[in-house]
Amino acid sequence: MIPHKSGMLKNCDGQMYTLEGAASAIMMVVLISFIVQASPLTPLTSSSSHQQVETQIEIMGNDLMIVLDYVPDGDTYSPLKLALLNWTGVEFRGQSSLYPLTVLELSETFDAVLLTDGIAYNFEVFYFDNNNKWINKRIFWNGRPSDNAIFVSKKIVIHDGDKIQASIIPDISSDTDFYNILDLRLTLWRM
Repeated sequence: MIPHKSGMLKNCDGQMYTLEGAASAIMMVVLISFIVQASPLTPLTSSSSHQQVETQIEIMGNDLMIVLDYVPDGDTYSPLKLALLNWTGVEFRGQSSLYPLTVLELSETFDAVLLTDGIAYNFEVFYFDNNNKWINKRIFWNGRPSDNAIFVSKKIVIHDGDKIQASIIPDISSDTDFYNILDLRLTLWRM
């Protein structure tokens, strides 16, 4: 006669636990799949294509600053430095009238290169005060940048012989030919 193990043949708890575990795992996979597919991709969602656009904007801004800082043959200053030397310290917002002519030409260059591609910009200058602290002054202000804004900077050295018009920028070294250093920041963002 075969001994009968009544406890093992009539106990279905082990099979139920296995079935519940498998069902729970399948439900978790379906739930995670649903959540991943349901998450929205908006224009502000970071993606690889968005990062590529930011990189192109940064390259465009760097190239623009390099070209504007080039001194043409026969000239003493680059268009960028000449506009900064003639700038009187006034902030220009949006479509306000620009003066002097070199500042207007700088604005028109920014508009032609950037605005035609749907890129808004702000242009600021940072300089040292007499206490060796950085002071920020806006030159062109076209609004608050988006969270995905790109910053491009360029440094320009000003000497005593350059005759800067902005009286707000002090001569931080009166005993040398060095006047001040201007750290220019061009903020770019897609409109």
